[in-house]
Amino acid sequence: MVSPTAPEADPIDDAADAPASGAKRGALVRHARWWVAIGGGLVAGLSTPPTDVYPAMFVGLGMLAWAIDDAIRKGRGFGKGFAVGLLWGTAGGLIGLRFVPSVIDLFTDLGTGLALLAHLLLSIAQSLHWGLGAGLAVWVGRRFRVPLPLVFGMGVLVALSMPSVFLWSPAGLLSPWPTLVQAGDLIGERGVSALMAVACALGAGGVATWSRRGDRGQALRQLAGGGLIIAALLLYGVAVMPPAAPEHEVVRVGLIHAGIQPKERWDPKNWPRILTILRQQTAHAEAGGVDLSIWPEAAYPFPLPHDGPYAPGGRRQIIGGNVDGPVLFGFIGRDKPFKREDGSVERNSFNAATIVASDRSLQPSYDKMQLLWFGEMVPLGDVFPALRRLFHRSGSLIPGATIRGLELPRTDGAPARLGVLNCYEDTLPAYGRENFAATQPHFLVNVTNDAWFVGTEEPELHLRLAAMRSIELRRDMVRAVNLGVASWIDAYGRVRVRRDEATPGFIIAEPELREGSTFYARFGDLPLWLCFALAVGGQVLARRRTG
Repeated sequence: MVSPTAPEADPIDDAADAPASGAKRGALVRHARWWVAIGGGLVAGLSTPPTDVYPAMFVGLGMLAWAIDDAIRKGRGFGKGFAVGLLWGTAGGLIGLRFVPSVIDLFTDLGTGLALLAHLLLSIAQSLHWGLGAGLAVWVGRRFRVPLPLVFGMGVLVALSMPSVFLWSPAGLLSPWPTLVQAGDLIGERGVSALMAVACALGAGGVATWSRRGDRGQALRQLAGGGLIIAALLLYGVAVMPPAAPEHEVVRVGLIHAGIQPKERWDPKNWPRILTILRQQTAHAEAGGVDLSIWPEAAYPFPLPHDGPYAPGGRRQIIGGNVDGPVLFGFIGRDKPFKREDGSVERNSFNAATIVASDRSLQPSYDKMQLLWFGEMVPLGDVFPALRRLFHRSGSLIPGATIRGLELPRTDGAPARLGVLNCYEDTLPAYGRENFAATQPHFLVNVTNDAWFVGTEEPELHLRLAAMRSIELRRDMVRAVNLGVASWIDAYGRVRVRRDEATPGFIIAEPELREGSTFYARFGDLPLWLCFALAVGGQVLARRRTG
């Protein structure tokens, strides 16, 4: 039986679990739980680009569920569960984050050996949240004898709620199957992932029961239960997804790509040429009749005063000549310098985006709120300013003070409201909701510079995770990306237009102007947490009543 029962003796376990008088088994058999966890992570990692074996995610989750159930049945505690999740997550990270060594080789002189070591260490760090989720699942399952599908789904929800640098989820990786993940507008990316986990646990339980020659009827019921959950997700997707045709008013947007190599903008001598390329492509897009052109994250090469009311003219102009505007562009905005107590001067900057109108006036900028760990900020640097100053003695990037939307003026109606997500902010479910609540956008805009990962699979992975924000919030998203995947994602997670060439160019998107909200945008993950809490509590009470 797959639902946790009282701890039972089983020789298929760690060396310490084997009876002293029993015959020694091979290492593979003795450590079956660990090998299954590692294998499950490797299999799940195959669902990431470029392998894209999407069904592998279900198999990998099922193997993790089996390993957790094995620990529960043998009376293990939080520590053994944590180890299972850590092994699974590390193995998955080694596959899913396989672009990391090449990035380290490109930007450092560490060499291949240290790059591979850094890849391993990052994969381990990224797996800590899976360890916490699995450890909690084992502890609750053993301590309160809660059925595996319930504690496994809860464990996955816990894991995906932990902060991480490159957070990927089962639902996010399967977003190229948009019909399967439409329930994101109700329960979000994390909730869909948790339901998938419940289905996989039921499937793993059915297979395990059948293989142990247990109750075949129970095995069939478990398999059917898992299949019904997946079927329900698919049926919901079929019910809510309309044809790929406009339902609302649209605007024409040009997504500009200058093809700037990662180290190219570091040399000020290249800045005039970069600006020329951006303006040329913008002029071509405007000739195609766009209402707005969008440049990627920090695309404008010259630093600007953060609160400047007008964009520069002359050789640094954005508007002028054959460019009429408006243009939404990313830039680095310099904050006003100030003196520290020791007399030194600190000069901080914002990773910002704003819209410049045809008269060169600038809207108050949206300043990136979620800075990337280590790349843009020092963890806990906002809590301990001395820590940030230790690494950035003359100043650094700082987050914005508040979420601010941008507006696209229209001659035939009220301005269109834009919610901007800068760089990896479009991969964060909680921040997507926070931004949505603050800006109430008609559509979403992502500006990104993926040049740091040029030639790797990271831009494709980024796109897949971003698609979940469109589904959760039911808003089209346009993504202007340097050396990545410039794209238009509709409100149902379908990629309608994309461009991933490294050469300068542009694509035209037609996002719809949508109103209203979704259940997930209003309530987030709280309803699902309550459901799991009530279900676990009900199981605990039922067990106590029956003794």
